[in-house]
Amino acid sequence: MNKIDGVYQVDILGPFGWERFSTAFINDGEFRSASAEHFTAGTCLADGRQFEMEGSMTQYTDHRPLFGETRIERLPIEFRGAIENGVIDGEARVVEDDKYSIRFRLNRLTALN
Repeated sequence: MNKIDGVYQVDILGPFGWERFSTAFINDGEFRSASAEHFTAGTCLADGRQFEMEGSMTQYTDHRPLFGETRIERLPIEFRGAIENGVIDGEARVVEDDKYSIRFRLNRLTALN
């Protein structure tokens, strides 16, 4: 079992601070995150201190723009972050586009692991 495998609460840094965004599942290098308004799927790597994920995001909502859009279909994204004490903290970006970045934090839900 990979040390980062598990269930995580995903938070996004918004204009009013950290907001609950979704629930993520990491298992054997596969990353899945979902909420009522979005789905992200990809592959991930971790070396104990650094986390990297590449995948695609689909979102259907009118009230929360991500990467400058409210409706997104299979947008290629990457997430890079640092791992410390069960928390993965970093930024997500559109692949090959530095126009927008979003700060994310994944908190391991130890009660579910």
